[in-house]
Amino acid sequence: MSPTIRDVAAAAGVSITTVSHVLNGQGRISEDTRRRVARAAADLGYQASVHARQLVTRRSRTLAIQLANSVDASSACALVPNSDYFLEVLNGAAEAASKRSYGLLLTPADADLDRLNAFAVDGAILVDPRGDEPFFATGWCRDRPLVTTGRPLAAPCPVPVVVDNDLVAAARLMLDHLAANGYERPAMITTDTGRSYAADLVAGYTGWVRERGLEPVVAEIDEPPTTEGTAAALGRLLDRPVCPDAVFTTSENLALGVLHEARRRRLTVPAELGICSAVDSGSLRLTSPQVTGMFVHPREVGSRAATALMDLIEGVAPDDGPRRIEVPVRLNARESTAR
Repeated sequence: MSPTIRDVAAAAGVSITTVSHVLNGQGRISEDTRRRVARAAADLGYQASVHARQLVTRRSRTLAIQLANSVDASSACALVPNSDYFLEVLNGAAEAASKRSYGLLLTPADADLDRLNAFAVDGAILVDPRGDEPFFATGWCRDRPLVTTGRPLAAPCPVPVVVDNDLVAAARLMLDHLAANGYERPAMITTDTGRSYAADLVAGYTGWVRERGLEPVVAEIDEPPTTEGTAAALGRLLDRPVCPDAVFTTSENLALGVLHEARRRRLTVPAELGICSAVDSGSLRLTSPQVTGMFVHPREVGSRAATALMDLIEGVAPDDGPRRIEVPVRLNARESTAR
């Protein structure tokens, strides 16, 4: 028979009301009493009913998450793109939410927030937003907790918590790696620089090459990136009077597109052209040669975003203005840059 709240109260030597307040974060309870109740609940294996918590706290215990840059709202693309990064962000967020008995609701990029309100979600996570998404246009960021991964550059209101990598530093780390391997003329291919992750990578690249007296060479293509668009971008770079000897891309799909076009043009990788990606994924290890990538710990990004959002909802986050949570990066060097 499963333990009840009465069993927890008896084991802790307190009233049922006190146990309820401790488990729901309510009331003025001493720290010693909170620890005693928590220990008794853990020892007994007690788990509070999610429905009961909802009634007491008047929260749905449901979080919304939107992959803001994953689809073209006018197309029939899937909610989740074929990308390790986004899948791992979702996995991390779902795992963190489940540990605290929250549900995670995946919403499309063109979500109707009136319909979303029917779920009475407690807060939302936006992955790589620009700041012009419906969540900002409707004033959601002023009325309910909102956490983003990446800074929303065009947001009309401040976001309480931003989870991000230091991508300016990551770009410089990748370029140092290229230079150490003998590449002297790195170029860059990116998507929408209206998103902070691309803007930061381009800023890191631009600063690095200018410090060395070089001209920044950046080709920007539309979202979502296509094989044809990537091929055309690489063609523009290679047609320059002084063509690059390495290409740094802002995503794994762009890197794969560059590798495909390099093969079509019979360019030898890495001897004639080095290729690397600011985002690592399993697909970069399935090619020949394997492609160098920057591992940005996407599962941790998702987990920390969900945790920060739940802390905001439950009122346990520090109330000292907007916060930035930084997740580290790791360079995974492979054959595509081993000149």
